Amino acid sequence: MAQEGYDALLALTDSRYRLSIIVARRAAQLKSGVPSLLTEEELPAAKSNTVSVAMEEFRLGKPIHWGEDLPSDASLREARARERRTERSDEL
Repeated sequence: MAQEGYDALLALTDSRYRLSIIVARRAAQLKSGVPSLLTEEELPAAKSNTVSVAMEEFRLGKPIHWGEDLPSDASLREARARERRTERSDEL
């Protein structure tokens, strides 16, 4: 089962190296607080495992910048801070 999932992901990219980089960088973003683009139903059983979440986002083709086009961590943190400020102002 795990090999089938890995093979499906590998088919979405040109090499195992690129797949590893994509998943690792997205998992690092998720770990730093960037929200997942998966709905509650799409989240894997191990939803606290950022690598599993990153792999599922990649498999489902979520609109994330992959590879060299990834935004910096600083810009992602700033975007999340803006989102939180908007959420707080909506609550008031």
